[in-house]
Amino acid sequence: MNGTLVVAERELPALLRTRQTFWILSSVAFAFAVTVLLKWPESGVADLSGTQPRAAFRSLALAMLMAVVLIVPAFPATGIVTEVRRRTMELLLNSPLQRYEIFFGKALALLGFAVILLLVTLPALACCFAMGGISLQSDVAMLYLLILVVCAQLIVVGMLVGTFAGNAESALRWAYGATFALVIATLIPWQFLQGSEGLLGSFAGFLRRLSPVPALLQLIGDRPLNTVGIADAQDMMAWYLATAAAMIIVGSFVCVSRLNYSLLDRSRSQGVITDDLSAKQQSVRRRFFLVDPQRRKAGIPGFLNPVLVKEFRSRQFGRLHWLLRLIAGCAVLSLLLTLGTTMGTVGWGVERIGGIIIIAQVALIVVFTPGLAGGMIAGEMESGGWNLLRVTPLKPGRIIRGKLTSVLITLVLVLCASLPGYGIMMAIKPVLREQVIQVMISLGMSAVLSLLVSATVSTFFRTTAAATAVAYGILISIFAGTMVIWANRDAPFSHAFVEKVLAVNPMAGALNAMQVAGFESYNLVPLTWWVTGVTCVLLMCVLQFRTWQLCQPD
Repeated sequence: MNGTLVVAERELPALLRTRQTFWILSSVAFAFAVTVLLKWPESGVADLSGTQPRAAFRSLALAMLMAVVLIVPAFPATGIVTEVRRRTMELLLNSPLQRYEIFFGKALALLGFAVILLLVTLPALACCFAMGGISLQSDVAMLYLLILVVCAQLIVVGMLVGTFAGNAESALRWAYGATFALVIATLIPWQFLQGSEGLLGSFAGFLRRLSPVPALLQLIGDRPLNTVGIADAQDMMAWYLATAAAMIIVGSFVCVSRLNYSLLDRSRSQGVITDDLSAKQQSVRRRFFLVDPQRRKAGIPGFLNPVLVKEFRSRQFGRLHWLLRLIAGCAVLSLLLTLGTTMGTVGWGVERIGGIIIIAQVALIVVFTPGLAGGMIAGEMESGGWNLLRVTPLKPGRIIRGKLTSVLITLVLVLCASLPGYGIMMAIKPVLREQVIQVMISLGMSAVLSLLVSATVSTFFRTTAAATAVAYGILISIFAGTMVIWANRDAPFSHAFVEKVLAVNPMAGALNAMQVAGFESYNLVPLTWWVTGVTCVLLMCVLQFRTWQLCQPD
């Protein structure tokens, strides 16, 4: 126990002394204050029905979950990786501290940071409680309990990811990917299979209980998205707390077992080149591998961009066999979307199914793109590879085109996952052909905007972790922040103001083109195309200029 407190006393002050922590806490406090002011009654007197306090409480609860999901995973994911790379983990393992004391000390410090983050939101919740209509025990206390458990769960998941990752970029990418899978992806099967009986329906219901979103929506009194029939009769809070506790215990046990000297000395196998194997072994490999990642690579043809080839060969996620795995995953996802579209069209309507697919696609883009493009330039500068690129005869434009193309190909593969679903929509309702084309254009512009934002941000930082975190923040502000303004439409924001804000969000343009409920009254197409196109041109100019600057001699 003393060792745990020693590690926590070392970690927490170091975490609070950074400038990033100051700006994070200040931004969260400002955002929550603005949220309360927007929901505060103009006359200063709340209605007796409690409608206004409940609306403010719902907005604050959703904002708390969003803030925790965006902020918390970054710290545990990079903490262990940074300790390993700076060799301070070696000092900890050689100290008299036990491995479980190191783990619980770090987890306690991160949980302390999460508690401070929640305390920043306390004045806003106090103002909301002062308006009346909210119970201190069943609403406010349960909300903080739920968010605190979410923080603990994300901390354990992030630390576990950190024990597997080799660098901060990989740790951030996998930590946010795991968070997306836990919070959002677990809800998607239930959106298509709700109400169905059998093994698939039961499995979709179980996956849904792993996410904190249904428990939060039940707590604040909202109906889950696309609920058919009556609301949940089950106690989603109890289900989530039970599954989260089990995940925390198992994850902690695995993480403690991985805190050993193998983190410091990860030997890499020299590998075997397939061409050096016998003819029989090569024949067996050809039967099981469509593309053999161990085959000796051919030379780069003259018509190919060498930077593009370098990215695909050196980047772990961008290698050809990984892309083939991504295509296989996209094919399976396409079949599931097609099945869901066919099954759900009768009860939900094509427009609602289309809205689910659009949101899922944009969420995938926002999760993938900063992890791939956030370290495009910053990663090269951090590893010293940028100096090698500068001494080559390659022009800055060719370097940046090769890097952008390597990420764009991956994003196109991700977008291809939904094509069968859209094809089924057009077959069911042929009049949707023009709408589907507009949706696909909006999604393509979303991918290009995400790519250029991440790449441009990467030129302003020298560390991948900082560039990736800033890119995540900007993209989430564009795609999710504007939706918060839309959620407050008509009170207090006017229709014209909301339309102007949504003009910067190409996902809103896709939802408007699909005529999803809540977006049909806006005129966003082709307004969002023009705004996104001009933004992309400006970002391309900045990216080209910054690349030229970085290529100049020191």
